[in-house]
This record gives sequence, structure tokens and C-alpha cells, in this order.
Amino acid sequence: MDLTHRIDRAARRATVTGSGRLTMPAMLEAVERVAADPDHDPCHMVIFDIRSGDYTAELSDGDDFVAALKRLETDFQGRFALVVPESLKVLAGLFCLLANVAGIDRIRSFTGIEQAVAWCSEPADVAAGPGGSAARERSV
Repeated sequence: MDLTHRIDRAARRATVTGSGRLTMPAMLEAVERVAADPDHDPCHMVIFDIRSGDYTAELSDGDDFVAALKRLETDFQGRFALVVPESLKVLAGLFCLLANVAGIDRIRSFTGIEQAVAWCSEPADVAAGPGGSAARERSV
């Protein structure tokens, strides 16, 4: 398992990249490392790219994911994009839905990095689309 992060202050982006066998506790620790990084700004967008990882959800992972997002909400005020392999598309969409129900509406899942970066870079009113929050958009 390998989870690394990179902060690009000029792009206002933090990127976490994961490969190998991944667990929810390890992924949440990676997010906490980003929050603690002195170069991280809470308004930065976050690209969490685990397309090269292997992940099987445990029963409590959805609850743990949402609890961590709530706990770190002030550290992550920008958009948060989960970039996952096709095999995790439905699960990532479910995690985003759970976050939305908990009041976190700045998270969305993708299977392509280009789409994730584009969504994170759009002004909030464009990404939300007509009549609502970006969280109501369908995962791609």
C-alpha cells in the first residue's frame, strides 16, 4: 500500500495518490496528513486518485468516511474529487451520497482525472448546474 500527497500552491490543489492494497483507515490518515501539511490551504481543491489501488470496503467504511469529512470540514473547504477505477464507481458514488446526506456537498466521484480536475476548477455556480448543488450531479 502506498499513499502519497503533493501540494501545488499555484494550482491551489492537493493531490493524494494511492496504489496497492488500500484500507479506509490508511486513506483517512493520508487525508489527515494533507490537512497537517503546512503548504495546504483549506480552500485548495483535493484530488484523491486511487485508480491504481485495490480497495474492498469494510462494513463501517462509509460511516468512517463521512465522520472524517465532518471532523476535517474546516481543513477542506474546497472541492474534493474521488478518482476511482471503474470497479469502484458505484461505491464511490455511494460514499459521495452519504457525505451529501451529512451536509457535505463539495465532493464528487470520477473515473477520469481530467474530469475531476475540470470539475474542481469550475466556479461553484457552474458546477452546481441549474437549480442546485453540485452534490446532486451524477457521478461519472
